[in-house]
Amino acid sequence: MIEILKANRTHVHTIINLGKTTFIESHSIYIKNKKDVEDYCNNAFNEEKIKQDLSDKNILFLIIYYKKQAVGFAKIELNKTTNSIQEKNVCKLDKIYILNDFIGKKLGKKLHDTIIEYVKKMKFNCIWLVTYIYNYNAISFYQANQYKKIGFYDFVVAGKSYKNHIMCKNLIE
Repeated sequence: MIEILKANRTHVHTIINLGKTTFIESHSIYIKNKKDVEDYCNNAFNEEKIKQDLSDKNILFLIIYYKKQAVGFAKIELNKTTNSIQEKNVCKLDKIYILNDFIGKKLGKKLHDTIIEYVKKMKFNCIWLVTYIYNYNAISFYQANQYKKIGFYDFVVAGKSYKNHIMCKNLIE
């Protein structure tokens, strides 16, 4: 019923389609100019960019399937740090998205748990992410999964800055 796969070059269009759709679903309520959202999606989720990311040994994509339908994905940047973290051996959960029609089925939790399993096996000390300060559902999800707010990050779309929390989860037990 639920399957999570490590993505490869055959998944380029799946990632593009999921990326554009889920970004629009999750961010267009905050970014009022729909053209800005569309331009961001076309830049962030184009074939050349996704192929480049998939060939980068420091980037990992996971795709979650529900009843054989791709319904979400995650992008993890290995060995990626930020000024807010002094810890060594860290990675970034750059994206984790589930299609709106499948939220509530605990698929985000399943995908997140799989991400944590992967990065723990790779011996990372912590994983960090950024999330919009008004995305209360995401913040609640991350806090329930032991992420702590450690700083702020400005996410820029079409020259407009959106304040985000930097959140970090310790992976050392």
